[in-house]
Amino acid sequence: MDPIESLEKSYEITHSIIANVPADKWSAQSPCSEWDARGVVNHVIGGAKMVTACVAGQEPDFAALGGDLCGADPAASYRAAADEALATFRADPSVLGRPVKMPFGEMPGAVVAGIFTNDNFGHAWDLAKATGQSTDIAPDFAEGVLAAAKMFITPELRMPGLFGPEQTAPEGATKADHVAAFMGRTI
Repeated sequence: MDPIESLEKSYEITHSIIANVPADKWSAQSPCSEWDARGVVNHVIGGAKMVTACVAGQEPDFAALGGDLCGADPAASYRAAADEALATFRADPSVLGRPVKMPFGEMPGAVVAGIFTNDNFGHAWDLAKATGQSTDIAPDFAEGVLAAAKMFITPELRMPGLFGPEQTAPEGATKADHVAAFMGRTI
């Protein structure tokens, strides 16, 4: 799967989880200690908006990214932001091989797509876990996400706000649970 297709698949998975959050679970604490369920969705919407700006060669509007991005319909807000990010990649697929200036460094567009594929998938797991949904999320896709995560999550990235220490997934854990454990989540 090419990087844009992987990002699209991750966005689809995340959208599905968001669309199935029960109305009474938006304030549920997520495995990301700094966010409740709504905060997780704000984060992934903000990430998609940041990708859109950076891939287009613009500076993200961090003031606009700091508020409530979910609005009255978090699933629709997420879908719109994800679709815009995908459209920006598709407008010039050569960006995959060119440097993209992100707030955390400059890297090829393919790496940006990969980072946000993993970020969205990991946060889809967080949201599923926080809201009582199944964490048996796209097992075949989860294998690819885990393989990619093992290539880019270095010991230097295991710090508060990024990735915690790798955890051990219990026996019978789903493939997505293994991804989450590798990213430092307690299963």
